[in-house]
Amino acid sequence: MMDNTTVEAKTYTLQSEIYREMNADEEHSVDADDDTFVIKNVRSVFRFKCQSMQPPNSDHFSVDEDGDLIVLRSPFSKAIVIEHINRTSLNMVGMQVWRSALLMGDFIMGNKNIFSGDQVILELGSGVGLTGIVAAMYCKEVVFTDIDNTNILSMIEKNIRLNRDLIVSRTTVMPLDFGEPELSDVLWTKLRDVNIIIAADVIYDNEITKQLVNTLKKIMAVSPMKTAYIGMEKRYVFSSVDLDVCAPSYEYFCDLLKQNNWFQVEILDCNFSQYFQYNKVKELVILKLTTNHSM
Repeated sequence: MMDNTTVEAKTYTLQSEIYREMNADEEHSVDADDDTFVIKNVRSVFRFKCQSMQPPNSDHFSVDEDGDLIVLRSPFSKAIVIEHINRTSLNMVGMQVWRSALLMGDFIMGNKNIFSGDQVILELGSGVGLTGIVAAMYCKEVVFTDIDNTNILSMIEKNIRLNRDLIVSRTTVMPLDFGEPELSDVLWTKLRDVNIIIAADVIYDNEITKQLVNTLKKIMAVSPMKTAYIGMEKRYVFSSVDLDVCAPSYEYFCDLLKQNNWFQVEILDCNFSQYFQYNKVKELVILKLTTNHSM
């Protein structure tokens, strides 16, 4: 005899390693997979090192042996405040903060010559906006984009307001869905001025990755001078097919780039200065993409 009882499927959720690292000292009375675990909006403070010159009204300036003014470092004297969700389902992981966002933040801070001045920067898959906010501390304008659902865009706008004291650039928040066949006319207008494209933690699902590559091709076709920086973390699993450990999402992305033969790809050395407080693991990578002019 068949049981006609309806069994409600359990929704599995994920939690960012960054959130766990920052809250390691908390005593959790329930497991995160327990039905009683409370999923909620939280605010996290991401402190970073910054350089500051000696104040102009100082009675004494320190100089080095060449007579150059010595730059003073104030360890972790500033911070970006980000509102995000403490745990989400897989399709909403953009509402959390992941390691690659902080890696890209380090990269931007260490390469102000690339990201400052008149640069207009487009961020794909902005999520809660951390990396774009770092860029907005230096450049002319940042265009934040993400899929327009479940209040993602309003969360970005809220985080921009929370960090207004750090931001020097114009900021624009717009919907951009990798799966849409065409970009909006408003976005196309913005793209004419974009010099640099950034994205962090958007490589985790093969279908979304394929759509991202197609979106990058559309955007970079507008001008051959555009450069894209894609940050991600190689997440290793054991393959029962190959009987070996592999990073399937990363490898799929790299294979797509090779198959398209549309991009010149450079894997950057990530042994650069760390400005944010987080566990900078060796699996973090940044790929630099430029248009293959021979195509």
